[in-house]
Amino acid sequence: MTDSIQNLPTIGQVSKVAFADLRFDRSNPRLMTGDEWSVSDDVALINAYREIAALDELVLSIATNGYLNLEPLIIHGDDGGPYTVLEGNRRLAAMKLLADSELARACKISVPNPVPAAVIDSFRLVLVFRVKDPSDAEAFIGFKHINGPQRWDAYAKARFVAQWYRKGRANGLTIDQIARQTGDTNDTVRSYIGSIFVLDQAEREGLFEIKDRFNKGKFAFSHLYTALDRPEYRNFFGLSLGWNNDPSEKPISDGSKSHVGETLRYIYGSKRDKVKPLVQSQNPHLAQLARCLTSERSLLRLRAGEPLANAFAEIEGGTMFNQALGELMAKAEKALSLATKFDGNPELLNFAGEIKLKVMTIENIMSTKVSQLSTSKRD
Repeated sequence: MTDSIQNLPTIGQVSKVAFADLRFDRSNPRLMTGDEWSVSDDVALINAYREIAALDELVLSIATNGYLNLEPLIIHGDDGGPYTVLEGNRRLAAMKLLADSELARACKISVPNPVPAAVIDSFRLVLVFRVKDPSDAEAFIGFKHINGPQRWDAYAKARFVAQWYRKGRANGLTIDQIARQTGDTNDTVRSYIGSIFVLDQAEREGLFEIKDRFNKGKFAFSHLYTALDRPEYRNFFGLSLGWNNDPSEKPISDGSKSHVGETLRYIYGSKRDKVKPLVQSQNPHLAQLARCLTSERSLLRLRAGEPLANAFAEIEGGTMFNQALGELMAKAEKALSLATKFDGNPELLNFAGEIKLKVMTIENIMSTKVSQLSTSKRD
């Protein structure tokens, strides 16, 4: 194979191209983690991949075994290159590091010194599949990373399908078609796309910033799309049932914008304002917050900065008290059954006295409430 052939991979066929003619895709969905990764140069981009894609392990594998030309990279570009790698950027990063010791040093990634010539030779020519247009690769990439063997996290998946839908909807592309091509359910793809549209509008209009979320690490996008599957959140956001069947780029009305910003702050907190999120885990906090959004008294507590537990107690206080009283009885019965094992420790006797006082206080509160209710009924 001559250099000219190597530099002219055939569109729509598997062929080989010189490694030196391959370039990163700087808009790769895998870089979409909710943080602003710099992709200004290869060092910055490779550092991003190191954080999100276990790059060191792949570098070590290729350095040990050589590059296995089994699965083609998917590329796009004009005849003669350079070619943008649409699928396989992690592999390209590993190859670049092994081929350039200065680059590896700048990225603080360890590579053999020197890298064996056989390893470099293993990727001088790389197996590729060239597409005429990036959209031609979307179905394959979508299946592989959304419901296939190498899945991205939820936020990257959602960004990918939302971008795909945005580009294709004017030409008749439907969410159903994307779902079929990615092997995912229609409801999941709709949730992804609709939630991205809500999130993007919130960011555009200054209601919320992903980078301002309180917790470090991956953006917990699943909190948002799970929330929007619940009627309490949809109603608070002014979204009707089926709103994401054909979602608008501006799903949030002017009258609901403040509610969206408020809720996203409850879910994700604010690093800038040192506000911790109320939702520490989806179960039970996301459901509890949903209930609180339907109660004016609970909302007043949340808006005053009180914990979620306090706001939720406005709704479920009676049930929670009944449950706690039942648990107290069970514990008391167990302690009674073991009372003959008491070792005479006077500190434990004092502790029992404190418990007695608390129980008497609970009884007094309950008695007062019963008296008030009886008086109210007579009146």
